[in-house]
Amino acid sequence: MKKRNRKRGREGFTLIEVIASTALLMVTATGFLMMTGANTGLLAKEHRLDQSNYRLSAMAEEGLGEATGAELVVEFSMEGDSGYPDAGAEEIFYQYSVREDEGRDEEFGDCSGPGYSIIVYRHR
Repeated sequence: MKKRNRKRGREGFTLIEVIASTALLMVTATGFLMMTGANTGLLAKEHRLDQSNYRLSAMAEEGLGEATGAELVVEFSMEGDSGYPDAGAEEIFYQYSVREDEGRDEEFGDCSGPGYSIIVYRHR
């Protein structure tokens, strides 16, 4: 059996390969970190909007809000021959605007947010 002479200098990676792979890894990691940061900001904004929606809905259920003067008229009519002349009904809903800055509530805390508002319709 003959012993083969191998050169030991060929094992491992060259410095250029190590630098290139490290740079590629850093670019990929930076992209993921930036994406995570953007998602965190959007998640915080979504949470604020969700809380505002909950708070405004609760305020609307309590009857808060100012009348805008607009009305929504819903007309109901019977199709076909009902035997009654002009068989139908009409309901009027009044429009109200509910804003976050209308008050303070112990359950929801200070309502001095960025000024979100919703439009609701209700009977008088």
